[in-house]
Amino acid sequence: MAERRYSNRTINSIIAHLDGVTDAVHHRGTIIRVRAEALLETHRDSGHAEIDITRHQVDTLVSLVDEAALSIEFGHIHNKTGRYVHGLYIITRAAH
Repeated sequence: MAERRYSNRTINSIIAHLDGVTDAVHHRGTIIRVRAEALLETHRDSGHAEIDITRHQVDTLVSLVDEAALSIEFGHIHNKTGRYVHGLYIITRAAH
């Protein structure tokens, strides 16, 4: 009987599409979303920023949605004072 071999890519694809795996990934994304919403809520200047979750075929994407999302997450230079404003790392902290 011939031995059948699969590449790592094929094995990864098979496993990634299993119902239990996609459900577990979405569950983890939901936990990250709840944590991120709690972290964002504690910020005094939350403005219109919100946390969004999108479920795809195998992945779940959790996003900080705002015009200034990158500045909120990673920091920026204040436009009037020229000082660096530290990022809040909302998504980063929620995922850890």
